[in-house]
Amino acid sequence: MINRHPESDLLVEYASGSLPVAPCISVTTHLQYCKQCRDSVESLGEIGGELLMTSEAVPVSEDLLDRIMQDLDSLGEEKPPVSALRQCSDGITKELPEFVQRLLPGGRLNWRQLSPSLKVAPVSVGEEQHELALHRIDAGGKAPEHDHLGKEITVVLTGSFSDEDGVYQPGDFLVRQQGDKHRPFAARNQACICLSVLEAPIRLTGIKRLLNPFLSFTPS
Repeated sequence: MINRHPESDLLVEYASGSLPVAPCISVTTHLQYCKQCRDSVESLGEIGGELLMTSEAVPVSEDLLDRIMQDLDSLGEEKPPVSALRQCSDGITKELPEFVQRLLPGGRLNWRQLSPSLKVAPVSVGEEQHELALHRIDAGGKAPEHDHLGKEITVVLTGSFSDEDGVYQPGDFLVRQQGDKHRPFAARNQACICLSVLEAPIRLTGIKRLLNPFLSFTPS
């Protein structure tokens, strides 16, 4: 059962198309699990459509539609085939839900060992404001304690984990704010994989620099 959802203002930004790419991917991922939020986004879209119908028309260039279609065609050419995504040689990537694999650019993720129980794979989405990554905590394992220098969005994909504030299941959408500190623990019976979006570095406590693979992740 999903107990954590995006705030209403975030869903409004999503429905209006104003979210940056990485946060948009996190909300899209949550929507795959959550009918309640899908219905909310659909309602927001209907409201937006009604507002557009009552808005004053703005003149556009005659070739606008042609240019939009060309852009869409080019995006389709750059998108890797689903078969390539399924051919990833690392077993961790194969554990991801198929719809998440479709969201990821490229067919192979570079998993790095951040601690004995934690692997991290950065995902490039072509924007500098956020860092998107996948995290995997081994069954019964724990992530290093860390605090946040900015907002972090986490969506649970498979398995579950807990921290000082509760237990989180697939589809749960968590937001950590600047100054928050926690130490996630995966359930004993299954590894936990999450998708995370960072707008600022996190600071790992008690971790040596050599075990810290991201330049934007700073040890204390």
